[in-house]
Amino acid sequence: MKVAQAISKALRLEGVRMAAGITGQSIGHLVDAFAEEDGAKVFYVRQERVGFDICDGFARASGQPAVVFTDAGPAAANAMGGLVNSMGDSIPVLFFAGHNDRNEIPSGQTKELPFIELFKPVSKWVALIEDPSQVAGIIRRAFMHLRTGRGGPVVIGLPYDVSSMEVPDFDYVPVSSKPRVRAGGDPASIREAMGLIAGAQNPYIYVGGGILASDATPELVELAELLTLPVATTLNGKSAFPEDHPLALGIGGFARAAYGSLPATVTAEGADVIVTIGAGFKRHATRRAPPVAAKHIQIDVDPTELNKYHIADIAIQGDAKVVISQLIEAARSLGMMRLAPVAERLSDLRKLKMRWAQVSAPLLESNESPLNPFRVTAEIGKATQGKKTILLHDAGSVRGSTSQHHVATTARSFLGFGVQSAMGWTIGASIGAKCAEPNKLVIAVVGEEAFNETALDIETSIRCETPVLIIVKNNRAFADRDGGVSPNLARIRFGQGLNIGALATALGAQAHLVERAEDLAETLASAIATVEGGRTAVVEVMTKRVKTSLYELWEGKI
Repeated sequence: MKVAQAISKALRLEGVRMAAGITGQSIGHLVDAFAEEDGAKVFYVRQERVGFDICDGFARASGQPAVVFTDAGPAAANAMGGLVNSMGDSIPVLFFAGHNDRNEIPSGQTKELPFIELFKPVSKWVALIEDPSQVAGIIRRAFMHLRTGRGGPVVIGLPYDVSSMEVPDFDYVPVSSKPRVRAGGDPASIREAMGLIAGAQNPYIYVGGGILASDATPELVELAELLTLPVATTLNGKSAFPEDHPLALGIGGFARAAYGSLPATVTAEGADVIVTIGAGFKRHATRRAPPVAAKHIQIDVDPTELNKYHIADIAIQGDAKVVISQLIEAARSLGMMRLAPVAERLSDLRKLKMRWAQVSAPLLESNESPLNPFRVTAEIGKATQGKKTILLHDAGSVRGSTSQHHVATTARSFLGFGVQSAMGWTIGASIGAKCAEPNKLVIAVVGEEAFNETALDIETSIRCETPVLIIVKNNRAFADRDGGVSPNLARIRFGQGLNIGALATALGAQAHLVERAEDLAETLASAIATVEGGRTAVVEVMTKRVKTSLYELWEGKI
């Protein structure tokens, strides 16, 4: 068996069912081998970065890694935009990059890169297969990195000559055949944390993508209900807790984020104990610190995240699912009085949600033209009511106008991203999400400039029979009314603008243009029917530029 066939066999034994990228001589043997595997789905893209985005979206929607492939040299470097996105958001993706023959390393040959040095800073683990005897060990270690601890991309270089060498007696036992390796928290810290929670008047939980990575939503719901603990999420953690639950606060920050709901923000700023689980503390999530007197219990699988933002009162290292189960067990030892639902807290939350709906109504119900982008989000919710959906947002203002009011009721039904925020991620990621969940309607919400970066791969969704709905919130400015400092830059940046509908049609999608609020519902219904019939649809909605951080709607008014 050749090395390429051995790697392909190992990937299928590990449960990998999808790969995406652009082939070339140095990686061709591996791609050919994987494409011949039963049940394998291969996406051939128009730029390497989108191949990474597709695998990233697949992993976010399914919790399982997929494989990116590229040729050597600049092809591998072209995937960097997708790689840093996955690294920033801790998403498990396996990247196989072609490489020069072994005897050409390092000699400055055509397409030669300093492979380890280039990819090591932006990946969880990187390796180069330099001999057939290394195949099983490197693949096994790669999947241990992909399936344990904090997620992140793994990069493997495959020299062209090695890929066609013989592997004698290849016998591979997959990591996925064994139970997932998880670590629990220190028992003394668990007891101390539960003591703080039980004695608090206004405790709440703030969770990030670590809940989704650990598949810990059921345990999170159980803990919240057991102790009447409201739950807010980061942007990346959105959908980790069902947002139609009485204890759901929506997205928020620690204690205030760039984007946050009224219930999440008011609860955070009045908390006396905050339990954070699998949450990062990036700049956009920490616009205002929690109350000085508030106690912080920080739970994270990654020790380098503990005490990074500030010194937590109690820091617990462990897998979210295991640690929450430990907290549930500790909570059950409390008296029945503390375990009874706290009616006053539930009543206060209902009032906060009602107030949030009231202050948001002018945005969500606006009839102005160009359309208010928050109205677009509201109409998406109405059009998809009762359907199984996955919604994604892109970078820029669409993130704020989409994430704060969309209600995600099941885990992984909303795919948030944002640490690196590479524009255009949503188009590829939506294709990957659709591959992971073919029976769900997948909707990508993207701005005009982000759309322009990766739009060519709309054709990939058509060719690879993976239909998605792309909604472009187009708030394009023009030189004569742009508020920028440089009119010259405005003319260069915007000009006459791209004809999105013509491009989408040329790429094989059904295209729609919406310029009036009263036309949006009917257009969305038509586009959804098209996607459900097997064809990608693009709906361009002309929207106005609005503030997407909404605190002034209620600040000083409640």
